[in-house]
Order: sequence, then structure tokens, then C-alpha cells
Amino acid sequence: MLTKGIARSTSRLYVLSINPSVRLAARRSLSTTILRKAPQTSARRLDISDDVSLFSYTSGRYLFNENLRLEERHVKFNVEALQRAAEASVGNKHGKSVSTKKLAEGGFNRIFILEFPDGFEVIAKIPYHIARPEHFATASEAATLTFLRLKGIPVPEVYSYSATVENPVGTEYILMEKAPGVCLASKWLDLQDIEIRRLVHSFVEAEKKLFEIPFSATGSLYFKKDIPSSTQAPLYTGEHATEENQFCIGPIADYMFWYGRRARLKLNRGPWKNHVDYLQSIAQREIDWTQLYGGPMEPDFPHNDLGLGLQRPEDYLKLLECYQLLTPHLLPKDPAHAFNQPTLRHPDLTPGNIFITPETGRVSCLIDWQHAIVQPQLLAAGYPRAFENPDDELSPELIEPKFPEELASLQEEERVAARELYRRRLLFFGYRVMNGHFNQPHIAALRDPLLLGRQMLVDRAGRQWEGNLTTLKGAVVRSARFWEHLPDVEDVKCPVQYDQTELDEFAEHEDGWLKMSIAVEQWRKRVCNMNEEGWVRNEDYQEAKKQLAELKEEIRLQCEGDEEDIQAFRTGWPFRDREQID
Repeated sequence: MLTKGIARSTSRLYVLSINPSVRLAARRSLSTTILRKAPQTSARRLDISDDVSLFSYTSGRYLFNENLRLEERHVKFNVEALQRAAEASVGNKHGKSVSTKKLAEGGFNRIFILEFPDGFEVIAKIPYHIARPEHFATASEAATLTFLRLKGIPVPEVYSYSATVENPVGTEYILMEKAPGVCLASKWLDLQDIEIRRLVHSFVEAEKKLFEIPFSATGSLYFKKDIPSSTQAPLYTGEHATEENQFCIGPIADYMFWYGRRARLKLNRGPWKNHVDYLQSIAQREIDWTQLYGGPMEPDFPHNDLGLGLQRPEDYLKLLECYQLLTPHLLPKDPAHAFNQPTLRHPDLTPGNIFITPETGRVSCLIDWQHAIVQPQLLAAGYPRAFENPDDELSPELIEPKFPEELASLQEEERVAARELYRRRLLFFGYRVMNGHFNQPHIAALRDPLLLGRQMLVDRAGRQWEGNLTTLKGAVVRSARFWEHLPDVEDVKCPVQYDQTELDEFAEHEDGWLKMSIAVEQWRKRVCNMNEEGWVRNEDYQEAKKQLAELKEEIRLQCEGDEEDIQAFRTGWPFRDREQID
């Protein structure tokens, strides 16, 4: 069968670990993904004079569901009104705006640059229709940026914003400072070792300040004026400076608490003073949605070739209830324990969101704080995407990386790869060392042996029902297996029990599921690095269409001769137009 061939080809990649260094790989391979969460778009400057082009998505193409994806990203607004707002936001000190140009398009927003006669520039950030939650996402990001600047974190200055479409521009927006410095993604290949070390040092200095802020609750940051007083929690646990009295902790701006029809549900969105209530609310959100909208589903190909058949949402609800039984024990019982301290970190720290001073390599600005949340420190801890371990395993020893001895004898392509691996290892090594020196609360969380297991359980419980029982059950099973190592569980029986026969059967099933997930990821990489939404670069679109057609025909031929394989292929081809489930 085709699935056996896939299993053989991917078995060496099967890694289940509680090591923080494999978090991204584990999440990619084991998760049910809401596709609209992470489209990858180019961040190149587009000099466009046609107003219509300003409103439409032009930074890539989609190989399936393209009309839907483009419709989600089409946002019309009044260009002249945006220019007037930009002029007023800086006190009309720079004259009239002379041009509005599209600068970049990301997963949830379109970025414009407005230029003035004296060379001054203002950045305008306008959310797509899918950038939930309406009002809260914009209001929270504007408040978060303003608060972080007060704390000495290098972020853009907010000139003005509107968290409602009821304005002359006709859409929500944030007007802000253009990030000083250059984007790390564009400068990375030119950085010297000393500059990489300065980059790490300056970033950890900024993160240390975040870990020291004594927030009082889990949720997101807001100006008090932007949300009802009934939804506000105090910013801090004690008395602090009056300049920060304008802020509060309010409802969580986490995308999944507002995704699709959840925005219309009466959910507990915080703020939460108790970490167990927060953990419970994550699952209750999905319980409420699944009970209303979840239906029987079959997984996509090749997972549907594992013989699972139709999967029932009732079984998913049982797993969510198991998660809720575990939540009182996932974090220390003492509310004052450091692991429970509400902590704010950047929600998606990629190289594209880091700006550095070109002369020194030090961080000059951290952009894109949309959907930032304050959550218990143990859940916030981890290696940012830009600083992740490039290797499969985390060495217990801190040994500075070196170039391979045979570097000079390698072929040019191999030398380039070796240099890149060395630089990424140096970045990761520096992050570990600097945290050890300057950010002890974070290093303590990173050293917790069950860090990834607990984070993965919370993450899986927050995923939408899409016919996948495997990833959440795997996280529940592992939590039960390591029950005795959780905090404060002495003399407490694990509330979730499995017999050995069921565990053995599930282990075999999960192994097959993971291998299928890795196969799908390999297929996407083969098709011009297509992402989960089917996005590819404009210049790759025609070639990607050709490669996708070839891949589909190649797999169809592999399925020929096995009726189960061919039926699974025909009904579940993953890269197809489909109805939206939200």
C-alpha cells in the first residue's frame, strides 16, 4: 500500500521529544492547522499608483481556494482620508502626504508607507477582514506598542489609530513610526560573528524587561478608554507609576478565541486572574463550537488511508473533557509561583519582524505585536522562531559552535550550507548563554523537563475539530504517562486512565499519523515550498501549478491497483478547493 511506502520513507524523521528545540517541527507535523493563520507573503516594496491595487492582495498566488483567500484580503478604504489622518497624526508638521505605497502584505495585514515632501515617512497598518478580533486586535496592538515603549522595549511609536471602521478612512488602522534600522531577514547573510552576538545580547536584554513586568492577569493589553470597565483587570498586582494608569488587562486578543463563528459565541475571553480558569476556557471554547457546528469528518489524504474511517466529534469532546480534568494539575498550585506569573512576549518573532542597527547588529526595533497575549510564564516560555535550534537535538552542554574542519574541501554549495548552519547554531548558542546570564526566570522555565509536553497539550486543546482525534489524544496520553512528574500531584491519582493495550494500539496509530503528516509537509516543500494555504510566490506560480499536477499524477499512479488507496486519494486529496469550516 501507499501508506507503507510513506512510512518507510519517513520513519527516520519520527521524533517525539519534550526538547524545546523540536517544538516547531512537532507542531507542524502533529497539529490540525487553521489554514488562514499563517500565510507567508513577500515583504517587498510595491510602488503602486493604482488605488485598486492598494486594496487587493498582490504578494503571492494560491494553488487552491484562491478566490476565497483573495476575497478575505481585499480591503477597500479612502486613500485621501488615510493621508489626512497621517498628516494629523504627526501634528501636520510635515505638510501634505505626497504618496501612498504598498510596502508589504502579511498574514493578517497590509502595510503602507506614506511619504511627505520633506522625506518624512509614516507607516499605516490596515487589517484584512480575517484579522479577528474586530476592534480588539487593533486596540490591543496600539496599547501594547505604547506600553512597551514606556518600558524601554524598542518598538515603533504609535502616532494614532482607529479600532473601528466608523471613521473617514472606512477601516481600522494604526499609524506609526517607520521602524529604524534594517530588517534582519535582509541583512542576515552579511552579519559577522560579533554582530550576531550583539543581536542576541540586545534582544535578551529586551526580553528580560518583559519577564520582569508584574502583570496581574492573563489576557491582552488595552487602553482603559477602549474597552468597558466591566472587562478590565488591573495592569499590575501592586502600586506602580502613574504614567501607566491608562492601561489595563482586558479580553484576550488570541485569534482562536474569535475565529469564525466563535466571534458570535458567548465565551469566557478573560481577563483571568486564575491560571486554571484560563486553561479551562481554552477547551470550553472548542467544546461550545464543536457542539454547535462540529460534524462527522474523515481526515484528508493520506491520513484517510490509515483505515480510521469517519471520525466523530463526540470523541473529540471526550478528549477535551480529559484535558479539562488535567488542567488543575498542569501548573504549580501556588498562584505566586514564577511559572504562573502572567508574562508578555512577542507572538511571532521571525527574522522579518526584527530590525537591527546596520553598524552594530543590535536590535533597533521589534514590529508586529498583533494578537500579543499575557499568559502564564511556563506557557509563554520557549525559543523564539528566529532563535530556534537548527539541530534535531538539544545538547546538554554549552559548547560554542565551530566550522567543520573539512570546510575548505567542501563543494561550494556544501560550504554555503555549512556556513549557514554555523551561523544559526551561533545564534541559538548565544540565546541560551545570554538567557543563562540575564534572564533566570526564562532559563528556569526552559529547563523544565515537561515544558514542551504541557505546552503541546494546551496548544492541541485549542485546535478546531477537523476530523483529527490523534494529536489531542497524543498530548493527553503523554500527560497521563508523565503524571507523577507534574507539580503538586503527590497522593493525587491521575484523572485520565488508559490500559496498556489501548496505549500500545494508539502508539502504533500515532506513529502512522505522524509519518503521513511528514509526507504531506514534504509534498508541500516539493511544490515550490507551498504553504498550508497553498500560497506560493508570484514568480513561482506557473511552475508550482505544473509541479502540483505532476505530484498529484505521481501519487495517483502509486495508488493504482489498491482500491482502498485510490478511493482515499480521490476523496481526500489535500490540495483542493473546499468549503470553509470556521
